Amino acid sequence: MTEQTDLSRVQEGETHFGFDELFYSRTDSRGIIRAGNQVFHRVSGFSWEKLLGAPHKIVRHPDTPRGVFRILWSALGAGHPMGAYVKNRTRDGEHYWVFAVLMPVEDGFLSVRLKPSTPLFDRIRDTYTRISTRERAENLDPEVSADLLRKVAADEGFSSYTSYMAFALGQELAARDKKLGRPADPRTTRLIDMNKSLERVTQEQMKLLRSFEALQSIPNNMRIVASRLEPSGGPVSAISENYKASSMVISERLRSFVAGRDNLCDRVSRQAARALFLMGSNRVLAEMNENFADADPVEGIDWDQERTMLRQLEMDTRRATRDAMEQAVGHAEGLSRSSAEIRRQMLGLDTIRVLGRVECGRMRETSGGLSSTIDQLDIFHDDIKKRLESIMRLSEEIGSAMNLFLRSEP
Repeated sequence: MTEQTDLSRVQEGETHFGFDELFYSRTDSRGIIRAGNQVFHRVSGFSWEKLLGAPHKIVRHPDTPRGVFRILWSALGAGHPMGAYVKNRTRDGEHYWVFAVLMPVEDGFLSVRLKPSTPLFDRIRDTYTRISTRERAENLDPEVSADLLRKVAADEGFSSYTSYMAFALGQELAARDKKLGRPADPRTTRLIDMNKSLERVTQEQMKLLRSFEALQSIPNNMRIVASRLEPSGGPVSAISENYKASSMVISERLRSFVAGRDNLCDRVSRQAARALFLMGSNRVLAEMNENFADADPVEGIDWDQERTMLRQLEMDTRRATRDAMEQAVGHAEGLSRSSAEIRRQMLGLDTIRVLGRVECGRMRETSGGLSSTIDQLDIFHDDIKKRLESIMRLSEEIGSAMNLFLRSEP
């Protein structure tokens, strides 16, 4: 046991290892273990003869929901890195928790794993217990289990599971630095800050869509009120029809902006989340590479080959991070422009709303429910404009932060 082990968090039946230790393993495309480091060998409790050539599920613990692996394999199969909290078991039946960073490599997959310790990890343990219990009791399909996990990410305010795991990786790296007495890493700090801005954009866009959908019922209310106040085709009826026509145009634009497959907000979120996860992965790979300098010889493992592959992967993830950030910056700029355009279109609705207020004043004693209907318009318009301005501001924050990163990195 290393001196960095936090015994206060160790559970009964849990195998100890230190925050300074990183697990490493590499498998072929079928999940057969082809290489691993001494930490993996020691903590798992298996001999090298049992590990090399065995399926990686030899260390799988049934308390890790099958949906976790469905999400992982789906991402890796598409050529994307992914992270996950994983509960593993040892040869002696004990267990240990890791946060795993997994990446596709030539002819297989690679995983670097660190010791988790954040409040998010505590919540994930409870979530896994709940979902794995349902899996066994209800014989859940892994895709159903995966959807339950995606819902957890959405309920926590994240636009995707990748974004959720990017946030988790940033939190775990920062907590690990603190446990080891290291100064805060500027790249990790940027990762966390950018992820927070990204998720605020996601929250704002969903609130914006809900506000605008609620707004759609108001022209109908105005028309009902108008039928009681004036002859058919009167000014209030005309105002309600004009408002409905204009709001429908904006509504369609807004839906393409924040809803539907591959919308603009989704493109920003997807590329930014990918960039953030790659940034954290790159840091883990760099440290893992350093650790291989003192690796003991193991029959069946060519450490020179592993080092070469890791160095190449470290460079590849750095380039991929830049590419994803450049795309995210472009999408963020487009998002800001679209927000500003919709904000300008809202001015036309404001004009129609003011005309409604004028008619309300003209009718005075006979206004009936018109005044309260116009009051509703005032509330929704103010809310929508605030959401749009927030999205514009956050988009600019994301773009500026990523541009700063791109300028500071070689």
